[in-house]
Amino acid sequence: MRKSTYDKIALRYLPRGYDLAKLRRVQILLASRVKEIDIVDVDKVDLVCGLDLAYVRRGSIEIGIACAVVYSISRGELVDKSCVYTEVKFPYIPTLLSLRELRPMVMAYKRLSIEPEIVLVDGHGRAHPYRLGIASHLGVVLRKPTIGVAKSLLYGKLVPRPDGDLDILDEETSEIIGRAVRHDSKHVYVSVGNLVTLDSAVRLVKRLLLTCSQMPVPILYAHRLCNSEKRRAAKMRGVERIDKLLRDGDSEERR
Repeated sequence: MRKSTYDKIALRYLPRGYDLAKLRRVQILLASRVKEIDIVDVDKVDLVCGLDLAYVRRGSIEIGIACAVVYSISRGELVDKSCVYTEVKFPYIPTLLSLRELRPMVMAYKRLSIEPEIVLVDGHGRAHPYRLGIASHLGVVLRKPTIGVAKSLLYGKLVPRPDGDLDILDEETSEIIGRAVRHDSKHVYVSVGNLVTLDSAVRLVKRLLLTCSQMPVPILYAHRLCNSEKRRAAKMRGVERIDKLLRDGDSEERR
């Protein structure tokens, strides 16, 4: 699909009071701050963060549950984790999801006790019609190396590569904006978030893929933690319990 098609889709979801043109200008400005350079050596990286997000609803309130984990490659285990509950007010609008997801993800990341060297996000980075998926938006805000890893293609055309993977091509600009990595019988869609090159991003993701999962290990752990917290929240009785979680902004699972 062309950019204009995504704009038409976004307009169908856009509530009254929001200006799509202004939101797109914000995306373009932030995307211009993304740098596709390696500031860490991914072959020597040990501490990798995985970030994911889930939602629960309590009446008219939508609650975002953001989970961050830090995985040590050398130890083969989690060394830190954090879960944050927060009210989400920005609506669901396709191609503007980072404006909805950024705040809870930043909150979860900042509650980690151990600082990771690089961050993997369940979502897209540069492989986005406006080059600002959640991984890129997060990377610009945190000024950290980030990589977008998604289970489906959002934007672009897949073009075969000699190594068996597929490049994600923006047909409007002829730019390579990501790569589809074949894993078992499926593909994993990898794109630069910030402060990493595409080749390095792909190399690290491949290093962290398991045969039993479409997602790399840190995101898999973050996803499982999100689901666990979501089930726990669904079992809670009484408005007071949820209100406490929202006030604290953090679940009891943090260590």
